[in-house]
Amino acid sequence: MSVPMKPIRRVVTGVDAAGRSRVLWDSAAPNVNVGRIAASAGMTDIWVFDECPAPVRGERDDGKRPFAFEPPEQGGHLRIVHSAGKPQDYDPAQDPSAVPPHAPRQRLGASTWDRGGQNAFSSPVHRSETVDVGVLVEGQRTLLLDDGRYPLAPGDVVVQLRNWHGWTNPDAPSLMAFVMMAADDHGDR
Repeated sequence: MSVPMKPIRRVVTGVDAAGRSRVLWDSAAPNVNVGRIAASAGMTDIWVFDECPAPVRGERDDGKRPFAFEPPEQGGHLRIVHSAGKPQDYDPAQDPSAVPPHAPRQRLGASTWDRGGQNAFSSPVHRSETVDVGVLVEGQRTLLLDDGRYPLAPGDVVVQLRNWHGWTNPDAPSLMAFVMMAADDHGDR
């Protein structure tokens, strides 16, 4: 199964040698990753930055970087997540990609932890060392937290502060924009 990927138009602007604003790139975002996290989801990376403040000079295309689920350790990224709608006849008990809930474990080579609970239409319950800001652009999504399920509608915004969470699609496909930024869990400062 593969999610249909809607091309995301990316207009990147900058400044020319005379200090005038101009368009650097105006085309479909080139960094599209289908099925890397779940069979029914794809991700389009729009821009990635290694640090804050982010460099803004030159004509380097930081939207063409190699895919990584997590943002750079001191930076962040903007990503659009495309998710397929769950068919009415879908049975998670018959899903060979399903991963039952399990004790927390760290993903290989990453700072993200997960607790399973994944199937073709739901992400694993996971936590990363990030602040995530998600905006539902189209469709429906449900945020899964330890204290319940939270249905979202287009225009709703979620801010996640390094907490356990998962995502599921009820019936319809969705597009959700995420800015994931490196975070620090060393208490109040």
